[in-house]
Amino acid sequence: MSQFYTRVHLQFDRKMLNYYIRFGECVFREEFTRREAYEYFPTGKIFCYIRWEKGQYGTKNWQVFVLRAGDETTLMHSITGIEPGGEVLLDITGRERVYRFFRAIDQIERFKIDCAEVAPWYWIQSNARLNAALDPLIYTAEKHQAWLLEHEARCEKLL
Repeated sequence: MSQFYTRVHLQFDRKMLNYYIRFGECVFREEFTRREAYEYFPTGKIFCYIRWEKGQYGTKNWQVFVLRAGDETTLMHSITGIEPGGEVLLDITGRERVYRFFRAIDQIERFKIDCAEVAPWYWIQSNARLNAALDPLIYTAEKHQAWLLEHEARCEKLL
């Protein structure tokens, strides 16, 4: 069985747009120009994709997605710039929500936790809270340790 990859389109134009990965580690990067590339994520990997576009009077569109790369057996959402799609854990738009999301990421990184390793339930819960105009809950080192133990137990059970 061959490995399945999710392809993410990255693009940068200083004056008009910036599509980039905020966190998550790709296994392969294919560059076309200095301003355009594809990154490939294997099944199960979590990453954050940000799409920013400028309008005539400032920011026109700002979208943040936290996604889990899937395979042919995964129910995936179709998202512009991501082929074939991904499992959406968080989907927010708008300046205030995005800034709250960035503050949550900064808080997680202060604990020296890789955001790509954070429990998927945290991103789902943060999505609901951000869309309800609330701040995400604090993700502590203790919660992260509990998630790692749960994940390890699930993997051992599958073997």
